Amino acid sequence: MKLSKHLIIVSIIINVALAAEKFTRADVKCQVCKVVIKEMTDEVAKVGPNKIVEVGGFRLDSSGNAVRQKKSLTKSEMFLTELMEKVCEKLNDYVRVTDKKTGKLRLIKLMVDGMLNPDTSEVDFVQDDDLNKSLPVYCLEIIEIQEEPLMKAFQADILDENLDINICTEIGNYCQDALIETDYDFEEKEEL
Repeated sequence: MKLSKHLIIVSIIINVALAAEKFTRADVKCQVCKVVIKEMTDEVAKVGPNKIVEVGGFRLDSSGNAVRQKKSLTKSEMFLTELMEKVCEKLNDYVRVTDKKTGKLRLIKLMVDGMLNPDTSEVDFVQDDDLNKSLPVYCLEIIEIQEEPLMKAFQADILDENLDINICTEIGNYCQDALIETDYDFEEKEEL
C-alpha cells in the first residue's frame, strides 16, 4: 500500500515536471501578452464613457489662454500610462495551466470574485521553477516594448475586437495565432 502511494506521488511529480518542460518561454510570453490586453480592456470598460478630462500642454492661443481639449478619460495618455504601470501587478494572480481537452497552455486567474476560478476543473496546473513569478516580469517587458502600439490602439475611436491578435501576433510576434485575413471580393475584380 505504501509503495503504491509513493509510485502515485512520483508519477504526479514527473507529470508536472514534463508538463512544465513542454512549453517554451515564447509560449508563456504569448499568453502574458493576451492577458495584458484582456486586463487593460477590462479596466477601460470599468470606467464610465462619460468621464471627460481636459488635456493640453502649455500652448497658448492668440489671446494668451491655455489651449485645452476635452477627451474621454480612457483615451487620455495619463490614464493609459497609469494603467500600463499597474497592469503587470495583476499577473501575480494568474497561474499557468494546460487545458485538459486541448493540452494548450493558458493563463488563468486563480481567484475570481473571491472564490476559486470555476475553470480550474477544466485545466491541469503547470508548476514551474519560479512559481509563476516570471509572469509580471514578462508583462513589464511586453509593456516596455509595446507601449506605443498599445497607446495608439487604446486611444483609437473604436477599440479593435482583435486587439490581442494585432498586438501579440502581428506587431509583437509573441504568438503564432492565425493572422486576420481580409475578405477578398471576387465581384469587383475583373477576370484575366
